[in-house]
Amino acid sequence: MLPRLFKVQMEKALTRNAIADGAEEIALMTGCHFTTARQWMNNLPKVLPTPLYKHQAQHLVRKLRKVQVLASVIFIRQASNS
Repeated sequence: MLPRLFKVQMEKALTRNAIADGAEEIALMTGCHFTTARQWMNNLPKVLPTPLYKHQAQHLVRKLRKVQVLASVIFIRQASNS
C-alpha cells in the first residue's frame, strides 16, 4: 500500500513570539531555510507547501501548537510509485 501524504494548514499565530518559534519548528521539521519558514509564518493563514507523512505532519502540528500557532493536518494524496 502506498503511503498517504499530508500538509500542515496554519491558521494563526497567537503571540508575536509564535511567529519566530513556529518558523524555527517548520525549518527543523521540513529542512527548509529559516528565512523561508519565517516568510510563511508572516503570511498566515497558509498551507505549508512541503508534503509530509502523517506522523511528521502530526508531530509538526503538536510542536506548532506548543508555541501558540493554530495548525491542523490536512490529507493531500496517496504517494506515487515513482
